[in-house]
Amino acid sequence: MKNKIIFLFGLAAGLVVFYLTLPESRGKVVFCDVGQGDAILASYKNIQILVDTGPDNKKLGECLARQIPFWDKTIETVILTHGDSDHIGGLRDLMKAYKVEKFFSNGLLSDDIEQKIYSQKLRQNDIISNNLFEFEVVSPGQNNIYEVDDNINSLAGVLRYKPTGWSVLLTGDIDIETEQRLVWRQILDQKIEVLKVSHHGSENGTSEELLEAIKPTTAVISVGGGNRFGHPREEVLERLSKRNIDIKRTDKEGDIIFMMER
Repeated sequence: MKNKIIFLFGLAAGLVVFYLTLPESRGKVVFCDVGQGDAILASYKNIQILVDTGPDNKKLGECLARQIPFWDKTIETVILTHGDSDHIGGLRDLMKAYKVEKFFSNGLLSDDIEQKIYSQKLRQNDIISNNLFEFEVVSPGQNNIYEVDDNINSLAGVLRYKPTGWSVLLTGDIDIETEQRLVWRQILDQKIEVLKVSHHGSENGTSEELLEAIKPTTAVISVGGGNRFGHPREEVLERLSKRNIDIKRTDKEGDIIFMMER
């Protein structure tokens, strides 16, 4: 009798764990709390797109463990916006913990990294798509590569949830001049629900022109608490606040999750 009770208890506990780790039946977009860096996960059931890997192996792993069922060890798509350590620092351990089916980048990563991942280069108008999500590149252009600053060469793109058209602009670390160029050339002339604030809230991003063009209702700042750069800068917060844009920050809220409508 005692063994039967133990068996039934174990079975019930196993069923609870199984239920709790079932993948979400709705799509979601998660801005992982990885400190002073970026890592954004678009997920539906057991299919994922991960944009950047943050600066810290431990923090990225903790976020993915919270958001992906423990038994799912495959990430279908990883997009690396550029080669700064706060965007690719978690890459090595990610590759140890998960099988990544495809890598994409701006094509300007170091030879050492490229020899490990063999990424496909993305440029403006390229689209990465799965059943529910697509990532459409808006920058850099086909021929617009700048040698002065890797941030300017960041991949930026619109991540869309295809069933409803919900969208978020992922800006990497692009600067104000790049934002303005995208607006003036009418590459960004559509309403976007969520803006991922460029370069963790640096003063050299989040231009008035961009905010007017895309009219976001929410802005997400992926930033580390007490960072040495003073991010997010007060002038950026003021630009967002005066337009009544809801500001969400990973240093204050942890993982920021947007659940998609069915």
